[in-house]
Amino acid sequence: MSNQDTLSVREGISEKSDSIWTHNVRRFRKHTLGKIGLTILLLLYLSALFADFLSPYTMRWGDNRKPYHSPSTINLFYNGPNGREFRPFAYEYRIANVALRTYDVVPEHTVRAISFENRVNVNEMRVVAIEPTDSARRTTIMNGVVRHYRFATDSEDFFKVQEALARLEADPNPDARIMLELSPSVSSSGVENPRSMVLAKGNKNFLSFFNQGVRYQFMGWRWATTNIHFFGSRTGGYFPLGTDSTGRDLASRLLHGARVSLTVGLVGAAITMIIGLLIGGIAGYFGGFIDNLLMRFSEVLISIPSLYLLFALRSALPVDLDSGRVYIIIILILSMIGWTGVARVIRGQVLSIKNEDFVLSARTMGLGHLKIIVRHILPSTLSYAIINTTLLIPGYILGESALSLLGLGITEPQSSWGLMLAVGRNFRVVNDFPFVLVPGFFIFLAILAWNFFGDGIRDAFDPKSKH
Repeated sequence: MSNQDTLSVREGISEKSDSIWTHNVRRFRKHTLGKIGLTILLLLYLSALFADFLSPYTMRWGDNRKPYHSPSTINLFYNGPNGREFRPFAYEYRIANVALRTYDVVPEHTVRAISFENRVNVNEMRVVAIEPTDSARRTTIMNGVVRHYRFATDSEDFFKVQEALARLEADPNPDARIMLELSPSVSSSGVENPRSMVLAKGNKNFLSFFNQGVRYQFMGWRWATTNIHFFGSRTGGYFPLGTDSTGRDLASRLLHGARVSLTVGLVGAAITMIIGLLIGGIAGYFGGFIDNLLMRFSEVLISIPSLYLLFALRSALPVDLDSGRVYIIIILILSMIGWTGVARVIRGQVLSIKNEDFVLSARTMGLGHLKIIVRHILPSTLSYAIINTTLLIPGYILGESALSLLGLGITEPQSSWGLMLAVGRNFRVVNDFPFVLVPGFFIFLAILAWNFFGDGIRDAFDPKSKH
């Protein structure tokens, strides 16, 4: 080490000093709850991003014969012809009491026929034959197949399915499977659509990773159409969190609903901060009449209870709007009632900053007022803006959930956590099927994670913090 380096170390002088952002990141890493909150948020937002792939089914998929189906139990070991082996499966259930929504496992001699649709948002054929005799089961399966595919009883596909059913019944394996490739259908435009189905014997739905299931378009992109799901059963019947009143999978709707409930907070808070920064910056910089006008207007909005103002603004708009427009409206309404507090704090900071030397120098150089506000003054308030944004998001998530819960937010068939939780208004449903309240737990988890993360950010930017 040279004499110059030794002197630099002794005097505490370093040529490469850490930036303020590097210093803040280092302080955040010491905040345990902040890191826990950030980890949870990353998992939630990544799950929402890849909801199509992670979901066992699509958001709109449903089996109307299985309303309020309880969460499926996974059995890890299977006793088959080759002995006991690790092969996870879930039993196939049928409704036993329609009034009470109770289910029983289908008999072991059950035969099922499930189609694989090549089109998106088209429910597959699911025919379940539980009759005690072979002939009765074959009749049920063939009637369902003919009704779904609409092919003639003397066609090649009809005889192919009939012959496969005979082989399936004769197979000594109690859980045999037969895949069938049928002749493609031809649309009115002359496009051929391949058709395939599976015949399943027994009452078990075998589970696997990267399962081929219901076809979907990833993120709505037509060029990203696939049927690969992270985990599930090719024969269906697997519901990790149960189903809702129309037989739709709760886990799939929960993951897709996260896209709405979680992004409303992010986008709404970002718009709120932009409006608050601009209005607060203009009021603090110019002062006088402009300051009085903007601050008195914000005080009028603050004096109105935010929850009632939220409901009033939404109720004033048509209730029959589609979910896309409702999503935008909710974001705009949340932003309209949330910017006032931000603007008042930013105004106070600008009042103390506008007389600093670097601002006076910018004025001397002849820069315009708006350029001085945006380029020189507002960046000095960035630390507060970041902290406040993380603390605003939980309130916006709750706001969207409250609107959807009361029927003023996202509507069917779209999904959001608040909309899914609306069923909780029925005491009987909650008492008999408590698993429908799962979205409430994820709302709580997201809000808690944002608060943890916000506390960590606040302490990282606060020089007086113990961290």
